Amino acid sequence: MNGTSFAILGAGRMGRALGRLLVQQGLRPSGVTARTLRSARQAAAFVGGGEPTRSNEDAVAGASLVFITTPDRVIPLLAQELAETDLRWGRRVVAHTSGALSSSVLEPLRRRGAQVASIHPLASIADPRVGLRDPAGIPFAIEGEPRAVRRLRRLVVAFGGMPVTIPMEAKSLYHLIAVLLSNDLVALIAVGLETARALGLSERQALRLYMPLVRGTLDNVERLGPVKALTGPVSRGDASTLRLHAEVLRALPADFRKLHRLLGVRSTDLALRARTITPEVATRLVRLLGSLP
Repeated sequence: MNGTSFAILGAGRMGRALGRLLVQQGLRPSGVTARTLRSARQAAAFVGGGEPTRSNEDAVAGASLVFITTPDRVIPLLAQELAETDLRWGRRVVAHTSGALSSSVLEPLRRRGAQVASIHPLASIADPRVGLRDPAGIPFAIEGEPRAVRRLRRLVVAFGGMPVTIPMEAKSLYHLIAVLLSNDLVALIAVGLETARALGLSERQALRLYMPLVRGTLDNVERLGPVKALTGPVSRGDASTLRLHAEVLRALPADFRKLHRLLGVRSTDLALRARTITPEVATRLVRLLGSLP
């Protein structure tokens, strides 16, 4: 795909990370836009080329691939804005990088002849310098019109990613699952770190203490699946330990207690599926968890 030109519209963290990755694969950036010209210049420098501009129309003019990497709320408006220009769209692929929105929000451009799709790297891009630095094995969820999907799949394969085609109508569900397994996991870890203050530990000290356990748990889930990876008092049917925890929970905020109760019940279901506890024990554990303060 050397020589293929692309534009990045709305070059924040995602746009910068994706743009740099494309340049490293030999694609040529034609234009880069951002909210301010200064930001566009910084993004173009980070990506490794492309004309920095605030004009989306100018950025797209020389591109055969157009990536819209703006916040989700902007994508439909931008699609309509571009569709109202005099640009020819017949040979262009236009893809947005939203995890939650499907390619249907690009309908105005599809009607103008563009091949539309969405492409979402299933990776946490907190820092564009490292988010897609090593794309090998990173899943990229792709959906849209067949020709656009084929082109994006070839692109992902070229840089070592793992293209996964999903149904357009399932895009929001796909993203919800990603949020549960990534963003909600971060929030859960934050709850644990906050609770560790009662041990007299700083956040950094708590991270050093507990993160090896978190990493080991994730490794076990990856190797064994969640049913076999479950350990702890629920998996053993250890009601005595759960009662000790109940006493400690009294001093914690109500939302922490509710979260522990909900997750404990889900753990009971996993333990039942693993056959490490009997249905009778599971019933007692659920009743005990339900009585937590």
